[in-house]
Amino acid sequence: MGRSSQGARAIAGVDWRLKVSRGAAHLRADISFAVTDAFLIATSYGTALGLRLIDGRANEIRPLFTAGLVRMLPVIVLVHLAANLVFGTYGHVWEYASIAEAKRVVQACAAAGVALTGFVLIYRANTSRIGPIPIGSVALGSLMTMFAMGMVRFRSRLFSFKRGATAAGSQRVLIVGTSKAAADLSRNLPIEEPGLNVIGFLAPAGGDATRRIAGLQLLGKLEDLPAIVAQQAVGQVIVVGGGERLAREVLDACLWNNARLRILPDLDTVLHGNQAGRDVRDLEITDLLPRPAVSTDLDAVAELVRGSRVLVTGAGGSIGSEIVRQLITFEPAAVIALDHDETHLYEGMLQWERHGPRPDQVLCDVRNGRALERAFLAARPDLVFHAAALKHVPILERCPAEAISTNVLGTQNAIDSARKAGASRFVLISTDKAVSPKNVMGSSKRVAELLVQAAHDQGGDCVFTSVRFGNVLGSRGSVVPTFIRQIQEGGPVTITDPDMKRYFMTVDEAVQLVLQAASLADGGEVFVLDMSDPVRIGDLAHRLIRLAGLVPGQDIAVEVTGRRPGEKLIEVLSEDPLQPTSHPKISVTQPSHPGLGTVLDSVEVFRELAAEGDGAEIRLLLASIAGASWSADEVIDLRPLAGVPEWS
Repeated sequence: MGRSSQGARAIAGVDWRLKVSRGAAHLRADISFAVTDAFLIATSYGTALGLRLIDGRANEIRPLFTAGLVRMLPVIVLVHLAANLVFGTYGHVWEYASIAEAKRVVQACAAAGVALTGFVLIYRANTSRIGPIPIGSVALGSLMTMFAMGMVRFRSRLFSFKRGATAAGSQRVLIVGTSKAAADLSRNLPIEEPGLNVIGFLAPAGGDATRRIAGLQLLGKLEDLPAIVAQQAVGQVIVVGGGERLAREVLDACLWNNARLRILPDLDTVLHGNQAGRDVRDLEITDLLPRPAVSTDLDAVAELVRGSRVLVTGAGGSIGSEIVRQLITFEPAAVIALDHDETHLYEGMLQWERHGPRPDQVLCDVRNGRALERAFLAARPDLVFHAAALKHVPILERCPAEAISTNVLGTQNAIDSARKAGASRFVLISTDKAVSPKNVMGSSKRVAELLVQAAHDQGGDCVFTSVRFGNVLGSRGSVVPTFIRQIQEGGPVTITDPDMKRYFMTVDEAVQLVLQAASLADGGEVFVLDMSDPVRIGDLAHRLIRLAGLVPGQDIAVEVTGRRPGEKLIEVLSEDPLQPTSHPKISVTQPSHPGLGTVLDSVEVFRELAAEGDGAEIRLLLASIAGASWSADEVIDLRPLAGVPEWS
């Protein structure tokens, strides 16, 4: 027998034992309830008969009814317990009981009372005797049993709120929202988390401050949140409903205070089983964006990709991997995933094969022009998405030859290979750092854009275009994963400059823009996404700490280290005029570029400088080409000129 079979049998055995153990635990709990109920029934009916016979004139019939109760008590207990079973008053977690469970208790006791009354009436009709007990005692006994059972079952619900409000050291909670889910949360939260004390509600759209919800006051509206948190010493703010927009507004309002932020998700999911408190979640990474997520119309993309052969360079990277994942959903003839890192390709394959047909994998470096050409000729792609690039600013500042080899020469190799393979469209993945670049990375990407523009100027059947966007949330090696790692390690979170501003988008948004650009492109243009306002890095760090359910400066320290070489304080997406496209969130620009001969000559000069590893001359040439404004027919001397200013 194989190990997998043995393991399966072992797991099955453990699962069976767990089920038996849980079943036994539930049975013990129900038996305990039944024994308690039996005691309550006997006590209630004994008390009811005692009250019936309290009159002194009942001395003659007291022994008769007392003896009758003793004889009938087993029947009374059995009838009530049977009614409890029929109406399902056992098997519940009564800490979370609601009106539905209360109805079960009432129905069970009423049914038992009716059955016992019928029994007494039949007994009297057949025997012509008064016994065994008075009808009034049966009615009163069943009523007292109902109250006794209810008190036992609802004891947690009756006293938990008071415990939560008076517990020493309890944390004060403010709920943003006024829905039924918010009211249910206020009741369940002190039970689920005894250390929490809900003090009141805020109305997202305002409301009557005299109104009370679940016994607690409506304290104000959303704009009052910072003041209320400070005045009421609120330790947690929980957002109930309202969608992503409300979550972001609350996050912005509490960005610099000491309250922990949490969110209650979809109402139907939360209220299932009346366990609202258990489904409160912390913030998620998409809550970092100060805007709703942008989606694009992919019908044109589907038409373009369906039946086409598509090649993606840098397919193992954050952007390239997502491009491949989305492409395979559009029914292409083939997707070729090309990357120089076998580990990234392998990890990508584990993701891609869950979403569609398995793409072809090609291990190849874009720096190797001949190998890349062979790969393109073998694949014969119709569409090419060029995502292969080096992107880390501080590293490339120290290694400019490496930046040129991949970002400039690798791009030219991809352009040449696409032409020879007969591709119809070529899309370069660019960055906002290519705008007025102040570092090696941004300058190398701006030169890559110039190469794409020059390829368009050369003419031919292939459409060449570029797509420019800002930082991608969660991309490998970017600021967000760095902050997350620092938070997981307990801090500190290090910020180069809290006032530094960057554009951010999700990887899904970025790839949708890339695919949309492929369908909109005429050639030679640069597409830019409307990414709303840039995000302060200081605010981003605070948001990420909030994501972890922690308080900045209290649970996690934040340290400012100073800007690194090549980093700009504020990034922009374009300094050239932007023109609208058919998509409301996508604009297009035509940055100036030098003549075709100048651009092509620069490739050869860069090739020589990269081979020599001359970083100083590479910097000078990058500064003279990437940082200038050009007229289309302008020609420059590519020799590094003394006095050409480098970026600061």
